[in-house]
Amino acid sequence: MTTGRRVAQKRKELGLSQEALGEKLGVSRQSIYKWESDSALPEVEKLVALSRLFGVSVGWLLGVEEEAAPFGGELTAEQLALVEEIAARYAPKPRLSGHRRTVVKLSAVTAAVCLCLVLWGFYRRLEDLTRNYSYLQAAITQVETGVNGQIGGVSSRVEELLREQNAVTADYGVSLRNVNVAGNRVKFTAYAVPRTFVEGMRAAFYAEGGDHRVIVTQGDGHQFEADLYCELEEAMTICVDFLYSDETTRQTQVLKRYTGLYGQTFPAVRADYALGFKPVENGTFALVEPRGTREEYGRLDWSPMGIQPGPPENTPPVAELKSLRVGLFRNMKLVDWAVFNVTPGVVEEETAVLTGEQWKALDKLRQNDGGGTKGCQWLNFHFAPQEVLAEAGDVFQVAAVMEDVYGRTAVRSGGAFGLDEGWKELTNLDGDTSNTDPEGWVLE
Repeated sequence: MTTGRRVAQKRKELGLSQEALGEKLGVSRQSIYKWESDSALPEVEKLVALSRLFGVSVGWLLGVEEEAAPFGGELTAEQLALVEEIAARYAPKPRLSGHRRTVVKLSAVTAAVCLCLVLWGFYRRLEDLTRNYSYLQAAITQVETGVNGQIGGVSSRVEELLREQNAVTADYGVSLRNVNVAGNRVKFTAYAVPRTFVEGMRAAFYAEGGDHRVIVTQGDGHQFEADLYCELEEAMTICVDFLYSDETTRQTQVLKRYTGLYGQTFPAVRADYALGFKPVENGTFALVEPRGTREEYGRLDWSPMGIQPGPPENTPPVAELKSLRVGLFRNMKLVDWAVFNVTPGVVEEETAVLTGEQWKALDKLRQNDGGGTKGCQWLNFHFAPQEVLAEAGDVFQVAAVMEDVYGRTAVRSGGAFGLDEGWKELTNLDGDTSNTDPEGWVLE
C-alpha cells in the first residue's frame, strides 16, 4: 500500500474530509488530494504532523514498517547514539601541519581505493536489500488482499444476518419484467411471504416515492404476489406493507433497490473536458480559443451500455436520440453550449447541436464491419473564448444533454470541479456525478 493510500485510509478512519485534514495541517485541500493520489509526497514536517495526528509512526506512513506502530515524539537513546556516531564520522577534521601532508596524500590514495571497494560492496548490498524489499512489499500486498477479502466477507455476512433478523418476511423477490421507453414506464413482478401470518392480512406493493400502489389478498399458501407498473426513474426502491385486518397496524420492508435504470435507456455518452487545474485569477477562469492542445479541446466519447445482470429480456432498451448537446454548467445552471468540431461524414460544419442522424453516422464510425466496436472513436468539441466567474463553493460540470425521440431528457456529467482557494485553481471534487436524472438542471 502506497503512502497516499495510507494517508487516505487514516483520514477516513478519523472521519475527516480532505478539506478538514488540510485545515488541521495548515495546507490546502489540493495538497491532501496530491498526497493521496501519490502525485506528491508530504514534506518531512508534514509527515511528522500526520504521524502525530494519526497515531502511527513515520516509517509506517512511508511503507517501510509493516505494523502501524504508535508515533514516538522523541528519539530513543539508541537512535540518538546512532545520530551522534554519524555526525562524528562526517565532522570536519583539523588541518594538518605541513610536514605530515606527504604522508596524508599517500594515505588518501589508499583510503580512496578502500572506499571504492566499500562503496561497491555497499552498492551490491543495497541491490539485495531493494530486491528483498520488493519481495516483502509483494507479500504484504498479498496478505492485505487476503485480509481485506476476509473482512469484506465477514462484514457482508454480518449485514446479511442483521437484515434477516430485522426482516418481516420469510421470503421475497422482485423481477424487472419490462421497460417501456416510449411511455417512460417500467413493470416489476414482486412477491413476499410474511414471517408471521395473520388471517385477514393483506399486502401492498409499491415503489418508494411513486404514485402506484397494488393491494393484494392472500395467494398460494401465505404468499402475496403482484405486478407493479411505475414511472421509470434513475433510482427505484420496491417495498411491501403487510396490512392487518384492523386497518391500523402495518409492517414495512424494502424488497429491492435499483439504480441507473433511467440512464440505461440512453447511450453511454461522456463529455470529457480538462477543467481540472485550470487557473483562477481575479475570480474567473478562462475558456480560450482552441489551438490544438488537449486542454483546449474536449471530446465526446461513448461505450456499449452497462446493464444490470439478468436475462436478455430484462435488459432496458436504449432509446433513439433526437439531439445531443454538451454544456458547461455552474451549480447545474447553463453557462454556455459547446461547439462540435468538423468531422468528415458526420459534422460538415461546426454546430452546437448534434442531430439524431449525425449521431447515427458517428455511431457507425465505431462499427468494425459489423463485428465489434472501436474504442478510439470520439468527437471533439470546444467552447467560445470567455471568462467564467468562479467563487468558493461553486460546482462546475461539463455534461452531455441528450433528448430522445420520445421527448425524454438525460444529463450525464463527466465530473465535478470546484475552486481550490489555496492553489487558486479548479480541482476535482469527490462524489458520484453519473446520475442522469435531468431534475434540478437549468438547461436554458
